[in-house]
Amino acid sequence: MHVKVSELVGGSPDSWKGAVQSAITEASKTMDNIVAVEIINFTANVENGRLTEYKANVKIAHTK
Repeated sequence: MHVKVSELVGGSPDSWKGAVQSAITEASKTMDNIVAVEIINFTANVENGRLTEYKANVKIAHTK
């Protein structure tokens, strides 16, 4: 099996889980057969002392 890996950043106003899912959902629009995701990093935007956007840097593995 040939596996290709792509790096993406997902974002969500609600959670890091939502940010990961956002990246997977977006990737599934152009990638077939997504088989795994590796979380590289979590970050967030902060405004006035509150988290306003959660971000996840991920690697998505998919087969051709």
